[in-house]
Amino acid sequence: MLKKARISVRQVTVLMFLSLIGDMLLIYPTMITHIAHQDAWISSILSIPLGLIIVYVLLRVHELYPSLTLIEAIRKILGPVFGLIVSCWYLFYFFMGTVLNAREVGDYLTTEIFENTPLRVLLAMEVLMLVLAALAGIEAFSRVSEILIPVYVSIFSGLILALLPQIHLSNVRPVLENGLAPVAKGMVPGAAMPFAGMSIMLMVFPFVSKKGHFKRDILLASLLGGVLISLFLLLSLLVIGPFVTNYSPYISSALSTKINELNYITRIESLVALLWALVAYFKGAIFFFAFTFGITQLFRISNVQPFIIPAGALVYGITILVTPNVFYYVRTLVYPMAAWHYTNGLIIPLLLWTVYLCRQKWKHRQNTSEN
Repeated sequence: MLKKARISVRQVTVLMFLSLIGDMLLIYPTMITHIAHQDAWISSILSIPLGLIIVYVLLRVHELYPSLTLIEAIRKILGPVFGLIVSCWYLFYFFMGTVLNAREVGDYLTTEIFENTPLRVLLAMEVLMLVLAALAGIEAFSRVSEILIPVYVSIFSGLILALLPQIHLSNVRPVLENGLAPVAKGMVPGAAMPFAGMSIMLMVFPFVSKKGHFKRDILLASLLGGVLISLFLLLSLLVIGPFVTNYSPYISSALSTKINELNYITRIESLVALLWALVAYFKGAIFFFAFTFGITQLFRISNVQPFIIPAGALVYGITILVTPNVFYYVRTLVYPMAAWHYTNGLIIPLLLWTVYLCRQKWKHRQNTSEN
């Protein structure tokens, strides 16, 4: 039933853009600034070409079997035994991506907006939204993303324009004070977190119909997403400074508060916070879709609906246990998560690509020898 769903290239491009940004505007500036300090913006910009290479590799893997999702392609390339192992690895990755994304949004909302609301209540509401999105299906979810994107771009552009008077170039000086080493270290999570995590889109690409300019649009969406994230990080450094950016768990709220000081636009923190949380929710919904649909494909079950609610209950239970707070996630799990993203978004796709090419060459040699 779900296999019959179809989305347009424009819709999948919007989903790619929103998923790449996702929760990055919540944790990305703090995460990179903690490593590269006032040169974090350089790390972010230099990570974009590496990120585009990762996305290109993912697109080439998708082109091996365009009608198959990642779970199906893995089984076809690696066979039943190794395919089962790698597929379970990816399903666990999709599950933990859902859990961590939900926890980030929950912590953000309870810290910045709903301070007196228990975290478990907010997490329950968010998981319920994930379940409803999965029940509605990828087509309905994609249409909603098209409605959101102009609102998101308008508010983000307004935020940049409103903060221009408070920019201080001295906040990013001296440039390369500590050399290139911190910049290089910052590039590691700078490319991993936004770009390598887009292996989830290999579960969505097979639903795209009429793939004209598909590869070009996906790469363009990745480029725009990377530029937007880098621009937001640079804006944080120029307005707030590297010290506050480093120790502020959610720099977007600090930037929104800065607008109040201009006295012509006030009290927009809640609007910006809800928008950031909504975009992060879209990324979580894609992870949740990949997890639930991947389970049905792994066990060759035709109907995904019975698994959605139990999967949501499982996600809710683990969100409470996965991390004590946002600082633990940003400070402790950055490099382990970066390594995990690179493994799933670059190393394993390259392995699949290599195995496919080797098998094709072997088949060609066999056919040649028989003839």
